[in-house]
Amino acid sequence: MRGVLWALCSVVLVSVAQLLLRHAMVTLPPVDEALSFLVALIHLAPGSGALALGLMGYVASMGCWYLALHRLMLSKAYALLSLSYLLVWSAALLLPGSEESFSWRGLAGVGCIMLGVLVIFAPGATQEKR
Repeated sequence: MRGVLWALCSVVLVSVAQLLLRHAMVTLPPVDEALSFLVALIHLAPGSGALALGLMGYVASMGCWYLALHRLMLSKAYALLSLSYLLVWSAALLLPGSEESFSWRGLAGVGCIMLGVLVIFAPGATQEKR
């Protein structure tokens, strides 16, 4: 059970990190304009904090992922990791300013992911590592 909790913690952290990095990349100058990008970072322009927090979120997520993999079978851990698609898709639709639009095709894809996770975690599936 602790492996599942660590994996879910990793999923939440990586999802938030992705959203923060998206915000940073939209707010900051393009990376291919290296000088402008570096000046924006040095002067702590809007988006710099989101970039730093997003990168720290990825690092924290990897720590949780490491702990999850010690306690959970890889097939189950990766099934849980796919839930980040659901979280990021939903948040992109709901967050103001994200300019994402709902699509039935996207909903069907998210539904397939959720169905796959449920199948993998169905009773009788392989148990956690001890």
